[in-house]
Order: sequence, then structure tokens, then C-alpha cells
Amino acid sequence: MAAFEPTWWPSDQALIGLNWVHETAGFPCYAYAIGATTLAFRAVLFPLFVKGQRNSSRMAHMQPELKVMRDEVDKLGKKVDQATQMRVQKQTRALFQKYDCNPLLSIAAPLASAPIFMSMFFALRTAPDYFPTLLETGGMLWFPDLTAADPYCAMPLMSAATFLLMTEVGKEQMMASDPARGRVMVNAFRAMAVVMVPMTMNFNSATFVYWTTNNTWSFLQALLLKQPSVKKYFGIWDPPKPVPGQESKGILEEIKQLTETKKKEEPSALAADRIKAHNEIIEQQKMVKKKLMEKEGLMAKGRRKK
Repeated sequence: MAAFEPTWWPSDQALIGLNWVHETAGFPCYAYAIGATTLAFRAVLFPLFVKGQRNSSRMAHMQPELKVMRDEVDKLGKKVDQATQMRVQKQTRALFQKYDCNPLLSIAAPLASAPIFMSMFFALRTAPDYFPTLLETGGMLWFPDLTAADPYCAMPLMSAATFLLMTEVGKEQMMASDPARGRVMVNAFRAMAVVMVPMTMNFNSATFVYWTTNNTWSFLQALLLKQPSVKKYFGIWDPPKPVPGQESKGILEEIKQLTETKKKEEPSALAADRIKAHNEIIEQQKMVKKKLMEKEGLMAKGRRKK
């Protein structure tokens, strides 16, 4: 057992905070302290996530007007003078005021939650090295030992499932401002949910108590902020109507579309291969015929000389 000598490093402070919560609250096991601390952090950050979603919903409606302005500037090319730049900047500021939004607000919540997430992750990954006895008996239900991996792989699957559900519930908001980029992000998150199971299944149970609690909150938060009455209360606008052909699709629809596209491409690829092989045969026949003609020409020339 290594001696715990805390520094001002965020993960050390997170571990100190977890121990304080466990001792002060008098929870029956350490897993409760991890869950309670996670919920406390998410509750504090909830207003920031609401402001971020409110801001993003308004920016999505602002994008068409902003795109028109940018296209006009792009058409001018290098002819843009200082007066034009100042006019465009003034129009852009007026546009943000009109829709009551700020591009920085959309990333405020992720920026605020990222340090907390990383601090908790590294704290719980190293906690068994400093407090093995506390964590060995700090679990519950089917995972009594927080220093060991989940014996049934239940929490890795739950963590991945809640992350995937959160992505599916919130995909419309992600695709609202930029459908093409949003679709890439949604598919990347879907892939991440699948890949994270085999990659992280051997992590200790303490880490997954945090991840599962955090992802469950994220899923329920996305579900809550999707309700019409809640959106109206917080001033979150509905996403703008998607451009035809760029509608958001569920994961099953995406898989079906990819399968159908592949089926259409296979006959085309087979036909292209046949055409290529046919052309190669014709080229070979032409070469053989050319060589025969050259050989016959040489023979005829030899006969004339005799």
C-alpha cells in the first residue's frame, strides 16, 4: 500500500473530497460516497447545461442568416476592405443580440465538466493503491470489491447503454446547427459506446460506479430537456426543420441505409470488374493480332528479297 501524500493536483483533491463525503455522511459503503459526489457535481452544473442547450437551440435558428452574411463576404474574396469588415462585424453582433445567444455559452458546460470528469477518473483509478482496505469492502450488490473489475460486466454494459441512449435522445440538438458535422459526431459517439465496453471492462468497479452514475444523469437530463413543457420553461427552442435528406436518423435506420447502399454498390462493382476484364482481353487480342501482322510482314519482306 502506497502512502497517500496529497498535492494540489485535481485528482488528489477529488480523492480527498470523496473520503470527506464518505466519512461525513456516514454512508454504509464507499460506493454511496462516489454516487453522491457525482450527483452533487452534476446538480451544480445543471444550470450551465440548461443555458448551453438554450444557447445552442437559438444558434441553430440563427445559422441560415449567418451563412448568408458569410457567403456575401466570401463572394467579395480579396476585395473586402476595412469598412466592409467593420460592417459585417456589426451585423454579426446585431444578429447574436437578436437571437440572444453567445457562441461561448455552448461550450461552457463541457469545459466546466471536463476537469471534474478527468479528476474523478484518475482519483478512482489510483484510489485502490492508497486505500485498498476501504475500497475492497466498499462495494455493494454484485460488486462488493471496488478494487476489482465488475465480475459480470454489468456496469460496463450499463455505462455504454446509458451513453448510447443519451446520444440517441440528444442527436437532434447535435445536428441542429450543422447537420453534416452533427451526423459525424452522432456516429462517432455511437461507435464510442460500443468500443468502450471491451476497452474498459477490466477497469475497477469504483471507476464504473462513477461512470454509470454520471451517464445515467446525462441520459435523464437529455430526456428531461426534451420535454415540451420543460423546454418552454427554460426558453429552449425546438430545432429548425431539417433540410430534405439531412433528417436525423436512429441507429437502426443508419445501419439499414448502410446495408442498402452496400447492396447497391456490390452489383455496380461486379459490373465494373467484368467490363475491366473484358477490356483487358480485347487489348490482349489486339496486341497478339498486331504481333502476328508484324511477323507476317517480315516474312513477306524476306520472300521478296529472295
